[in-house]
Amino acid sequence: MRSILSLCTVLILAFAITGCGPSEELVKLKADTEAAYAAAQAAQVEAYAPESYRIATAAIDSAAKKFEEKKFFFFNKFDEAEPLYVEAQELANSAKSEADTNRQLEADTQAIIERVTPGISETRVGLGEAPRGKGADDDLDQLNADLNQAETSVSDARGSLDNGQYRDALAQAQEAENKLTEVQGAVTVALQKIEDWKERHKPWYFRL
Repeated sequence: MRSILSLCTVLILAFAITGCGPSEELVKLKADTEAAYAAAQAAQVEAYAPESYRIATAAIDSAAKKFEEKKFFFFNKFDEAEPLYVEAQELANSAKSEADTNRQLEADTQAIIERVTPGISETRVGLGEAPRGKGADDDLDQLNADLNQAETSVSDARGSLDNGQYRDALAQAQEAENKLTEVQGAVTVALQKIEDWKERHKPWYFRL
């Protein structure tokens, strides 16, 4: 009888040691999830997608906790950890994708701002040098107002970047660039109008 009990004890211990560990699939899933989370961190997800980062972090922490949690005695809750790791991996990948997109949006916005800012300054100098009282004063006033609008859009774009609103920032920067292009084209028309006015008002002896 004693030998039978001893044998049962050995079998139970052997099962506890060898039969209660995580499956190879779960071990791989856990490693893949941790790798996805590390990749998200490397993509600066905390800076470029903070809310998604918070959600992904909570998910992977929950999965890890369930992985280590005991159901009873020797048994862990590996079966309950698996779906949590699947979800955590998806969230980490999604957060990385969002961070990559936002970082590119930021770069595109900055590039436009760097082009537009000196363009606005140069165009304003040109408008300031245009002679007044030569038939294009209303045009010049409107063009200066349009440049002010472009400057406001640049300022709004910078503010949106600071607030993490990357799509809004890009749209505002593009709006500024489009307005500048429009003004630059209209400046040529206004300057030609001034030249036409000068030609019409030349003293008669210069037109002989």
